[in-house]
Amino acid sequence: MKKRHTFSLFFTFLLIFLLAACGGSDTGNSGGNGNSGDTHQGLTGGNSYIACPGNTSDKAANKESGTVTLTVAGWSSSPAEDALVQQNLKKFEDAHPNIKLKWSPITGDYATKMRANIASGNVPDVFYLSTDMAPEYITAGKLLDLSPYMSKSNVNAKDYYDSLITPFSCKGGQVYGLPKDWGTLGVFYNKKMFQDAGVSLPTANWTWNDMSSMAKKLTKSGNAATSTYGITLGAASQRWLPFMLADGGKVLNSDGSASAFNSQAGIDSLNFYTGFQKDGSSVQPGDVAAGWAGDAFGKKRAAMALEGPWLIPYMQQNFSDVDYDIAPVPLAPNGKRADLIFTNSWSAYASTKHPEASWELIQYMTGKDVQGSQLHAGFALPSLKSLANDSYFEQHPGFKTLFEAATYGYADNFGPHTDKIHSLLDAAVEKALLGKASPQDALKEAENKINNELNS
Repeated sequence: MKKRHTFSLFFTFLLIFLLAACGGSDTGNSGGNGNSGDTHQGLTGGNSYIACPGNTSDKAANKESGTVTLTVAGWSSSPAEDALVQQNLKKFEDAHPNIKLKWSPITGDYATKMRANIASGNVPDVFYLSTDMAPEYITAGKLLDLSPYMSKSNVNAKDYYDSLITPFSCKGGQVYGLPKDWGTLGVFYNKKMFQDAGVSLPTANWTWNDMSSMAKKLTKSGNAATSTYGITLGAASQRWLPFMLADGGKVLNSDGSASAFNSQAGIDSLNFYTGFQKDGSSVQPGDVAAGWAGDAFGKKRAAMALEGPWLIPYMQQNFSDVDYDIAPVPLAPNGKRADLIFTNSWSAYASTKHPEASWELIQYMTGKDVQGSQLHAGFALPSLKSLANDSYFEQHPGFKTLFEAATYGYADNFGPHTDKIHSLLDAAVEKALLGKASPQDALKEAENKINNELNS
């Protein structure tokens, strides 16, 4: 029971901080060259799998006269994110005196509460949209088609990385959300803990074997309050998938009609991932009185953590004394590397009474000024290609390491069934991690359930 509580607590905090960053997207090859025939596209390309709504306006609304008020919603994930969002909303109001904004963050289960709002017709004008939510909202005609507004304002979809905007587009090419930022994963490591243990720091070309060897050497036994561990890896498929993808595995087949993860690459990578827990070099956050992996890392109970840019401001605010750096996800035995890419959009309700003003806000919140401020706050990576050479990356090599996942990352998006696939893969990883099933048996069970879901 204690272990199950630990994993439940981990998932709660993981969700909070993952949503704070940038939501979700998955594929391309290991070099980042997207395969348009694959359900999961890399950062360099891909076609939408989402059916377009039955009817949509292809004309932009005219600008309204007088003052209008927009209700704006998103999830409230951290004081740091709230402050940054409100700061940028205030700047928008200052630049648009005829548009007033009401920021109404939604706490708790965002997707469920937004679905209830849609059903009741009490929907914010502009809101965050995750890649999990996008297929349902787009196909049902619940989102404002931004394409005519983009054309009118000379905003090109190609200004954004393809696999970040593709999850918010339909098969006809219409765009229903602009990606507000993105995040990926890297291995955060405590430099002093490495030095004290006499362990060499990770390099750009470190491998799975290096990671395993380092984690064992960094693990120091002690009592419940003093023991330290090499790494913290939880029962989350989004932490295992980079290893599987690098090893040549896929989540779904090429047309997205069946699962493909129950392969040799899937089994080998899950054996590797769960091996840290089995040999005692990984710890679950709850077992060291930590709320989530970043907390265990900040408290120096784990020397490494596989997290994203959301950990940077968290460390600045809570553990500024920790001297750390960031390494890329290690190379698989085949010499390849992979990562996951997470994103969310700013979108507008199809029936908003103020479509032009809603577009003005979306354009501003996904524009260069706002994304630049988010980057320089160390909060998230920019979805605009024009910010790829920002000086911040040279000044902060760790952040640059995360950004370089653009060349080998996979969008964490599996079509309309993404949310269910995540849930079933999480359960498989947890069973293997707890020793309740072998990796092969856990993946076989998940395969059957996911195939049933895909065919339902």
